[in-house]
Amino acid sequence: MTRHLSLIAFSVAAIVGVAMPGWSQDPAAAPVTALSSTSDSASKPSDSAKVKRLGSPDKPVVAPLGTPATAKMAPLGKASKPSVATLGKPGKPKFALKTSGGGGAGAAAPDRVVEVKRLIDTYHRIAIGYYDRMVLAETPDEIAAAEIHKPSAKALRPIVRLVAEIIAVDPTDEPALDALLFISKYVEVPIIDETLGKVVFQDGAKGVDINALILEHHADNPKVAKALRTWPKGPETDKFLAALFNKSHNPEVRASAGINLVNTLQRSEKADLAVQLAEIMAADRYLDGIPITPRPNGPTARDWAEGKVREIRLLSVGNVLPDVSGAKLGGDAESITDYRGKVVVLDVWTTWCGPCAAMIPHQREMVERYRDKPFALVSVSCDAERETLESFLETTEMPWEHWWVGTDSELQESLNIRSFPTILVLDPKGVIRFKNIKGEELDEAIESLLEEFTGPGDQTGG
Repeated sequence: MTRHLSLIAFSVAAIVGVAMPGWSQDPAAAPVTALSSTSDSASKPSDSAKVKRLGSPDKPVVAPLGTPATAKMAPLGKASKPSVATLGKPGKPKFALKTSGGGGAGAAAPDRVVEVKRLIDTYHRIAIGYYDRMVLAETPDEIAAAEIHKPSAKALRPIVRLVAEIIAVDPTDEPALDALLFISKYVEVPIIDETLGKVVFQDGAKGVDINALILEHHADNPKVAKALRTWPKGPETDKFLAALFNKSHNPEVRASAGINLVNTLQRSEKADLAVQLAEIMAADRYLDGIPITPRPNGPTARDWAEGKVREIRLLSVGNVLPDVSGAKLGGDAESITDYRGKVVVLDVWTTWCGPCAAMIPHQREMVERYRDKPFALVSVSCDAERETLESFLETTEMPWEHWWVGTDSELQESLNIRSFPTILVLDPKGVIRFKNIKGEELDEAIESLLEEFTGPGDQTGG
């Protein structure tokens, strides 16, 4: 299947604010695209809650923008001397299925393998006490006590310098990639200058451009896919992820880069770009073989992309929540539309979810506070067995409405539930007004909606 990269190249330009030759920076003004959705489609619910597979491997999903001679990636690196990657010829497929190997690197010398491992182990031995304490610290006093054990930059800088020198000798082999991923994940300021995305040293030693080296030499290595799950956020992250998605031939790397970038764009309120990228992923048949969870027969990256398109189009703030329903503990079915006229907090959770359990005391206070107001809290359990929920409620006071839907339910699919808890706050008309908020922020949201729909001093329910 020919990889259709023009749309995502356009997206990169929109992300970084770089004008592309002959292209408009307004997503709605893209000259040629076979997708019907733009920023308008993100705000207008579709008639169907199920996203169809887009196109087929033999037919283009996105028409190329511009001509082959002028279609370019957004510049990477320094503005004065951009590093430009071309998109290739239209008739030549650029997406070949690869499941292993690096970006063309040969076998590494054994001493480099050993040395990188030794340096990384040394770094961790110096820092392990600090990290262990920080993981366990909960109170401000415990955090302050852990900070005392933080290793100094002076102690760590020589190790990082030696790691950087190994990269400089040969940035193409596997030890160099291990070193790059180590620096990206663990090394902190002032050794890392987050603004530039490079390793820098106070004595002015040469820096290492982590993103550029990974993109140039290791774009097809599956180790990169794993590392992207916890990739540090920075000003260059969006551009790096887009370029990596565009360049890599490894579906694992493309899946990780795409998922990370879609979520980042969605959090940045760039829903039009997020849905465009998710649609490209939903049309990519190679992503069907990439699981996103260790669970057997679990969702693939392509399934995730289809759900994300549906979520952005139908479940964004400002849309009416689809008519979902669940079984009450008494056995009767109930619909979310039965709660019209009230401010509703829909809490999708499980009894084994730690963050969910941590919210229960606040939920208990919230229900008591709004007991005489047009308000309802509906907790939707996704536990595998109804008995699990019933046993939990026998020992935990949760005096509000409960639904049980089990695993892999229609409700979970309709709402694209991928994590717990998922919180949706609805106004009395059923419109989604807030998502995934808790604590004081949730209290303020409820108060504002009650005042909006009933007026101050008149918030009694009937």
